[in-house]
Amino acid sequence: MRDRARSREEMDECLNSLRNGTLPDSAERQRVDFKEEAGRRGAAGRLLPGTPENTKAADQLANEVASMANTPGGGALIIGVEDRSGDLLGTDLDIEWLRQQIYRRVEVAPEIEERIEQGIRLLVIYVAEAREPVDDTGGRIRWRVGDSSVPVDRGEWWARRQDRSGWDSMARLTAFTLDSVKPAAVAVARDYLARRDGSDDAQTDLATAAPADMLRRIGVLSVDGYLTEAGAILFCPAPRAWLTWTRLDVEGGDILASDSAYEGLSLLEQIERVEALLDAANDRVTLPGEFSERALRQLPTRSAREAVLNGVVHRDWNLQEPTTATWIEADASLTVISPGGFVGGISADNVLTQRFSRYPALADASRALGLVDKQGVGVDRMYREMVTIGHRPPLLVEEPGPRVRVRLAGGQPLLPIIRLTSKIQPAARQRDVQIALIVHTLLRNPFTTVKRMSKILQRTTEEAAEALEIAHRCVVDGQPLISPLKNVWTLSNEARRIVGGQTADRKMLQRQRVLWFITPGGDAASEVVSQWFEVQDRISSGDYSKLTGLTLAGARGALDRLVQDGRLVRGDATGRNAHYLQPVNAYGLYSESDSRV
Repeated sequence: MRDRARSREEMDECLNSLRNGTLPDSAERQRVDFKEEAGRRGAAGRLLPGTPENTKAADQLANEVASMANTPGGGALIIGVEDRSGDLLGTDLDIEWLRQQIYRRVEVAPEIEERIEQGIRLLVIYVAEAREPVDDTGGRIRWRVGDSSVPVDRGEWWARRQDRSGWDSMARLTAFTLDSVKPAAVAVARDYLARRDGSDDAQTDLATAAPADMLRRIGVLSVDGYLTEAGAILFCPAPRAWLTWTRLDVEGGDILASDSAYEGLSLLEQIERVEALLDAANDRVTLPGEFSERALRQLPTRSAREAVLNGVVHRDWNLQEPTTATWIEADASLTVISPGGFVGGISADNVLTQRFSRYPALADASRALGLVDKQGVGVDRMYREMVTIGHRPPLLVEEPGPRVRVRLAGGQPLLPIIRLTSKIQPAARQRDVQIALIVHTLLRNPFTTVKRMSKILQRTTEEAAEALEIAHRCVVDGQPLISPLKNVWTLSNEARRIVGGQTADRKMLQRQRVLWFITPGGDAASEVVSQWFEVQDRISSGDYSKLTGLTLAGARGALDRLVQDGRLVRGDATGRNAHYLQPVNAYGLYSESDSRV
């Protein structure tokens, strides 16, 4: 709060200087920077009209926000001011759009407010100091020195961070030096770095760098040659196992393999051992038909790695017990239990949208090594990788202890679902976790609502509505992916055909509760109607036809059978307005309202 108040005060002083006809000096602009909106200059430098959305400006400002977030104390950016002359140019950028665009690029969601100065609209972006280094869109770490942004390496950033209040214990220096580092741990680190993007020269150079240089560049070795706590845990011999592996035939069954004799191994070596065991247990499955040359794991490798590594990196290191990884052979499932509960406002209900590292220095070093994904991306990908091949989303729960349990249930990938998700256009949406979860929901439910998707996506209702609209704009084989029906959304007929159109697949899909509501009979028909009455007070044959894929005549017959069974009653209207009601509703015992969406 003190940093924000100071930024606001310095921003006011800079604007006051402009009113008086003078430019603030570089010292005044250490924490405040002026920015002309990028992409608004035409021929001969002519200023073009502003627009609410400007991707060039979003790219520019995301990098400046990252630099300001890396600067001790954070700061403010004033948008709409020519930085060399101080001329007020103004901006028409939409505040919420800009905030979301910056967040998508650098995982920082700054506060943005409008400021009218001399009748001209400006935007002020307040950027809080980051708890760990923020990479810009080019993968660089920069911070502000005077009135400009300059590169900084991770080691220097963490050294400066220690001088600030609220610093991370994992950034504290230890008595361990380079001589304490296990050569085997360095070899593991090089291997992880070598797996990263080979087109990134900086990463390739880091993988082949001398040990001291590599450790400094990932931020775990000081200029004086001492390891941080994070560096000691990653690279030095451990007094005990921090990670264990067990392989069972079934839940509570026989132990097929167990590995926990890790004393004396560094954390990196322990991780490598468990990853190798997981890789051996997680069988490959060759897909038939049009995907015959494609082999998948029973459990997506990326999801399994993320579960294990998150269970280590984000555990409570004040507790002595290890993080446990348990593989169940019969289910192709992985359960990871990590000591310590959720922290920083994280819960099972917001892991997709909230970001917090218990130990930022350890998390940052792990990302620098390529162990885990960029913050805010790994959990999303874990969900996406599971549901796009037909598996259920990960289960994350906090249990007494406290401890966090993550369970991933794999098995045979569902080819019909892979067939659908691989056809989604634009192709970029095949990687969109929100689209993946919407499709997953509509494959297992006759419809969904904004409110329901808000809970599943862990977003506001406004954001969930936007996600559904985006899904509606996606196409499969030239047809919309999802379709609106009154105040709900359904999977489109084309999408349903792609998944359930082959007779050979239908029994398997029914067992998995996929498209169970298509041409339903008996209890399934009643279940479709019951779900509909959760959001509507009446159902017509047209509604039921669109929910179940039946013809209008078939839908009318199905609803009439439910009337005969006493589960529905006919409404008073006839013809095009004919409808059916719940029995309690017919006698006035049910409140008619569409507010249940």
